[in-house]
Amino acid sequence: MHFRLIADGGALLDEGDGTAEMAGGALIVTPQAGAVLRVAPGDIVQIDEPQPYVIGLHLSDGARLELSRLGNMRTQVLAELAEARVTDTEQVLLLDGVGTPESFPGAADGAPADLRLYDDALVIVPAGGLAEKIPYPFVRGLTTDASGYTILVEVPGRPPIALGRLARRTSEFLDLLRARVGAASGRTAHFLAALLPGLGPVALRSVAAQLRDGLAAARPDLEAVEPTVFPALLDAACAPDRAATARQLLGRGQTWLGFKQTVSVQREGSGAGPWRDSARPPVFDHDGGGGYFASGASGMFAAGMMSAGPPYAMGFDGPFASLGPALAYGMLGMGGLQGVSAGGPHVPRSVFPHENVTPAHTDYAALTAADDPAVLAFLLCLTPSGHLVYEVLNAPDHATYVFGCRDADQAAQLNRALDLLGFRVEGIYADASSAGSQYRKAAERLPALRILRERFVGRVIHTDGWDAKLADLLR
Repeated sequence: MHFRLIADGGALLDEGDGTAEMAGGALIVTPQAGAVLRVAPGDIVQIDEPQPYVIGLHLSDGARLELSRLGNMRTQVLAELAEARVTDTEQVLLLDGVGTPESFPGAADGAPADLRLYDDALVIVPAGGLAEKIPYPFVRGLTTDASGYTILVEVPGRPPIALGRLARRTSEFLDLLRARVGAASGRTAHFLAALLPGLGPVALRSVAAQLRDGLAAARPDLEAVEPTVFPALLDAACAPDRAATARQLLGRGQTWLGFKQTVSVQREGSGAGPWRDSARPPVFDHDGGGGYFASGASGMFAAGMMSAGPPYAMGFDGPFASLGPALAYGMLGMGGLQGVSAGGPHVPRSVFPHENVTPAHTDYAALTAADDPAVLAFLLCLTPSGHLVYEVLNAPDHATYVFGCRDADQAAQLNRALDLLGFRVEGIYADASSAGSQYRKAAERLPALRILRERFVGRVIHTDGWDAKLADLLR
């Protein structure tokens, strides 16, 4: 392998022969002489081929690494790098969603990209440029162009995102995306129904439309559906030690209530064997029976004709060719020429006992806001002093966060930024200037985190004097 390391300005930093391999989750370039170069996949901004059989890696610090003379290893290194870059980029930039994603190679707005469908969001990691996360509540429509091979994702505040180059997987991707967008809305409706058992279906539909996953709804809008909706939701979602906090915030300004699912409730199938549709016929009887064929000489005759093997070596390409389908169904006991075998039609036993197999499903009972909650309940309060208070209502040891905020539009922007981070707040207040900070790269490259850090005023831990310290921040 030959490598060239080029600085941001174009100066050649190093060049030589050596080895390149993926180890410990990173690309390790070991020269024959000199220092080893370790490249984390998340630091690769773009992968291209500047020349035939040359892999070019554009790095986050502006440098460029070129690898050549890889021989048979080139395809493997390129594939491993591309896959590791997608996963590492999501984690470094805090863009990974809830659950296990389904990954599709394709394109976004004409550029090659990896498209990942999580339980709660679509994540687009292009071959070059910034990754993007689109929570399903922001998807306003899914259509295709005239060809049927380009999917248009309608998102508020921007032109539709064109997803393509999915080839034969276009329908599979579109069906799965539609299913996951719908499933996210369905989980929200199930969760709210458990908190509001006295609400009718139409009113519940209106509440669920406002309280989409991760998006807070204004108190007046919820109370317009039914005056008791907001207090009932607050009482059901608020932990006892946050009740006094919530009451104080309700008196400080305009308030919004929201819920965000943070843990997957999708359950994989389990049991003695893989789940099969009950309408799908089994292939073989593995429980000691004779399969589809009757026992004895007649079964041997039938099996031999079907397989064109001994002892008859005829099969249905021989003299029975014209009666092949009818004989086949008759020997399987499924119609046709009944009674061809001496034993008559043989009805196979099912080899997949469905009563012992659990299919993949959604565990709606796990969607709870109490007792190790899978759903985060939060309150936003816009104060006259120009601050937005973010308060989590059902998680212990979660501080109160204060941001500079001018109006309801900025409050919605901050809400969306929190949603894009999955409401993981550590990167907001943690040091991001040091080389030892795990949030430095995210703070530099992720717009949502940058907005939250720029508007962050402070946080107040729930200890004695919480209300006085909060009042100091709101001055």
